[in-house]
Formats: sequence, structure tokens, C-alpha cells
Amino acid sequence: MRADEKLQQDLERFFALRQHGDDQRFRGRLHALQRFQGERLTRSHADLLAVPANQAAIGFLLDEVYGGKDLLPVAQDIRRAVNKAASLLPDRVMATSASVLEAAILTQELDEALADTLHDSLDGPVTDALYIEGFRALGRQQERQRQLDLISEVGHHVDRYVRGRMLQATFRMVRRPVHAAGFGNLYDFLERGFGSMRDLDSAGKLLTQLTRTEAQILARLYAGHPAPFGELK
Repeated sequence: MRADEKLQQDLERFFALRQHGDDQRFRGRLHALQRFQGERLTRSHADLLAVPANQAAIGFLLDEVYGGKDLLPVAQDIRRAVNKAASLLPDRVMATSASVLEAAILTQELDEALADTLHDSLDGPVTDALYIEGFRALGRQQERQRQLDLISEVGHHVDRYVRGRMLQATFRMVRRPVHAAGFGNLYDFLERGFGSMRDLDSAGKLLTQLTRTEAQILARLYAGHPAPFGELK
């Protein structure tokens, strides 16, 4: 499947999300859950975040991919002009877009399902114990693994972009026509992502380290480990 076709398919999933409705109580619960997850991810990857060169890349991942920050205008851009975007942006950039957005959308779907599982428990403090109970009750282990695979895939896409000077030059050259065509939000989103990882020796290596840790945590969660977020070997 071509990247533009994949983007169109994923957009249908994105705009079907419950968070786009008018249920403010649900959105409040979802945001409480996502705040907890952001704090947990920051704790679990404190060693990677302690390296200054990693901070921008992990920040982009946590805020804009896992957190879904500003994803709505990006999705609206794609829905409005995905075919035109595909004609202007390099194929590798479109492939990266597809991986990043699928990861972000899958994350939102899983977050909403977990918010539904925990329901009114999210009206109070979100604790490790509450989160773990809901996570195990929800299941969906294959989708969780897919989420990690996509994040790792993004790192390898970015490495190919960073090594390709011609690709970088082409991406910069299309900035003005892309904005003029009405999908500047998509371009700016990708530019922030590429920029956050440009100074890394390898985005693929960093995101593989991160997803390996998350895979260990997932295994503990599904195996009933008493402290799945504790220190890992």
C-alpha cells in the first residue's frame, strides 16, 4: 500500500476517536490518563533523558507522538490535501509520515480504550496500581507491540533521511509550496520531528533502546509482575 493510501486509511480511524466529540468529562479523564502516562514514561526513561542530545527527540516522541499534541490540525491537513502532499513531498518523507501518524493514532485508540476501562476511577488520582489493573484488564497485547514496532520504525526512517543530503535539500525546497498548498501543519510537524533527531548519532539506535525498555515493561505487565515499572536489568 502506498504511503498516501495508508495515511487516508488511518485518518478514518483518527476522526472516529471519541475525543473529537462533545463529551468533556471523557476528555478530562483521557487527559488525566495521558498525563500519568507521560510522567511514567519520563521516569522509565530517565537514563536516556539524562543525555542532553536525546532530550529533544524523546520530548517530540512523548509530546507529539505518544501525547498527540497538535495532531488534529496535522490530520485535517492530510484529509484536505493528501494527494497533493504526496506529489510534493519525497516518498521517504511520506513513508515517515505514515509511520509517525499510525503510531500516534494507535496510541490515541489505546488510550481511549483504557480510559473507558478505568471509567470513573479516573475522576480521582491516577496511581500505578490503578493504571496496572486497567492495563491488564484491557489486554490488546498485539496492538501494544505494534505501537512499539512503529516507534522503532520511525527511528530507522529518520536515519535514512538524515543520511540523505539530497532528500534533506528537497524537503527544505518544498517548504513554501507545501505551505501555499494548505498543509503547512503537516510539514511543520515533520520538520519538528526531523529537527529533534537531527543531532543524534542514530535515531534508530535511540528509539530501539527506548522500545526495548518498553517491551520489557509490557512483558512484566502482562505476566503479572508485582512492580512492572521498577528497575530493569
